[in-house]
Amino acid sequence: MKMTKMTKMKIALGVAALFAIALLAGCPGDSGTGGAGSAVAGRPSSPTGRLVVGTNAMNADMFSGWTNLTANADAKALIGGYATVHYTKNDRWEEDPTVVRSFSVTDNADGGKTYTIEINQNLTYNDGTRITAKDYVFPFLLSYSPYLREMGSSLWVGGDVYQGFSAYNSGESNVFTGARLLGEYSFSLTVAPYNNSGNPNFPFWFEITYASVGPLPLHVIAPGCDVVDTGSGIQMTGPWSLALLQSTLDNGSTGYRYTPYVTSGPYQFVSYDAGTYTLTLEVNERYLGRGPERVIPSIRNIIFYQVGDATMMDALRTGTVDLLVQTSGGLNINAGLDLVDMGIVNYTTYNRNGFGRITFHADIGPTQFAEVRRAIAFSMDREEFVRQYTGGFGAIVNSRIGAAQWTYLQNRDRLDRDLTAYSLNLPRATQELVNGGWTLNSSGGPYTTGTRYKMMPDGTLMPLIIEWFSPDSNVIGEMLSTFVTENARSVGIEIRQEWGDSTAFGNALYGIGAKRYNMINGGVGFSTLDSPWYYYEPDPATFGQYNTNRIIDPLLNDPTQAMRNTEPGDFDTFARHWIDFVTRYNEVLPDLPLYSDVYHDFFNSKVVGYTRNALYPWYFSMMEAWIAE
Repeated sequence: MKMTKMTKMKIALGVAALFAIALLAGCPGDSGTGGAGSAVAGRPSSPTGRLVVGTNAMNADMFSGWTNLTANADAKALIGGYATVHYTKNDRWEEDPTVVRSFSVTDNADGGKTYTIEINQNLTYNDGTRITAKDYVFPFLLSYSPYLREMGSSLWVGGDVYQGFSAYNSGESNVFTGARLLGEYSFSLTVAPYNNSGNPNFPFWFEITYASVGPLPLHVIAPGCDVVDTGSGIQMTGPWSLALLQSTLDNGSTGYRYTPYVTSGPYQFVSYDAGTYTLTLEVNERYLGRGPERVIPSIRNIIFYQVGDATMMDALRTGTVDLLVQTSGGLNINAGLDLVDMGIVNYTTYNRNGFGRITFHADIGPTQFAEVRRAIAFSMDREEFVRQYTGGFGAIVNSRIGAAQWTYLQNRDRLDRDLTAYSLNLPRATQELVNGGWTLNSSGGPYTTGTRYKMMPDGTLMPLIIEWFSPDSNVIGEMLSTFVTENARSVGIEIRQEWGDSTAFGNALYGIGAKRYNMINGGVGFSTLDSPWYYYEPDPATFGQYNTNRIIDPLLNDPTQAMRNTEPGDFDTFARHWIDFVTRYNEVLPDLPLYSDVYHDFFNSKVVGYTRNALYPWYFSMMEAWIAE
């Protein structure tokens, strides 16, 4: 029986109302792994065709450590490969047998651990260069180098778990003692008992990922250099310098950061057109596969193409794009379901592992004060915004919560009861501002009307002016404005909204550039290795790339560190700390949470074998699909 749009709408509304049922009801069935040597009916024997993926924001950053917009992160996941530890469909982290020949763990006398890994000898980069153990330890010497820090990269965050990190990262030593070369295809990594913040590194919820590392092409990023073992660690030899990395990695406009031609993943970089925001990838014929099934792509080219919210469905209808991932909002979803009824596209649906939000920067201006952040929340009609935007394909969340999170599904009743559900309440918004000292006018007299002011400790008056950045062609920014700007003005908050392209959005979110913004509307998808213990670190060195809120709040950070140091598999303890975290988050609002969607992926009917679930990334699912010519 053909399912009509109205029937689909009713099903989606039911899913939106019952997230737990949606998750427990199951996800679309697998169509087969289709790895090297496998036979799946209809699958081409060699990669063919192309898939154009529509994305709402991209920039030129193709190497981790700088900005990391969602589309860029997805592309980097496709061109990067051969990590020692990989993520599986059943939400597990395991050694990848394509990469790892042997793996062992040693408990050290000081409370740390050493992971010894031997890689297989048949791995190569896409240019045919053989991958050895040096390529696996080189990322540590690069990522934690003071040179990279001087270039503005934040790759080192989290690296302080490894032995010898501080001495190497500070430049005190040119030897990194946290890694050893044990042979041409063998190496070890040693994790210290404590990190730089004094937090214990064991137990660790994702402990196996301490041993997760992928190769980087030493011969491309550091030509003429070598990695040698000193007997106590590893170090670089040859012309290793800041000047070298500036010439090979990033000279401001060119380098491996923007054109990573030599990689090891299932796809390889071809080009990026900054004028049209188009990224072209091509299958890596030398890729040996992923996981026990040795999954390899069946689609020759994947192209990322930026489309605005207003034009995305038209682009899908005309074939300009073939796949729209994580489509949200009632307007776009219903338009997509119309195309389904017309037989033009197919779709799959699942709960979002993330949420839409307004990000506050807590280190500048009025948004450094929680009272102001709460006052903005009480000035917004979130219920009506979410109703209009999602069209029933989503629900309000009141903290850093995604509808697909197991911690939320297990504790939903308690959280929905105990967390503050910020709704339009102008008297409460006013009271927050009064409590926060925003009681003056521009002359320092008592506030009556207009923009409020606050007397600062240095005797200056701070105006309650909020600089707000929204991405171009973003209907959310336009809709949010109607639900907050005038309400905020009525209680003395002046909001100035600006718009910009993808690059400007990344700069605004990460706090890069001459102008800083108090709030930025966007969203976040939780990674398969969601690690909030990095995102609220009070060390200013983490501000921007990781701590995008730039917030210092021990009561926010401490429970995340407790999550981090939960024994793997102790789900009850982890959930208890997570509840403490999301409760504090709800109190101080580093972000204003808006909604978590029932996502829809719409794809051209020529795409065969594409399945999804809430946690497994689309780009891994796409490796099992093909184009029916």
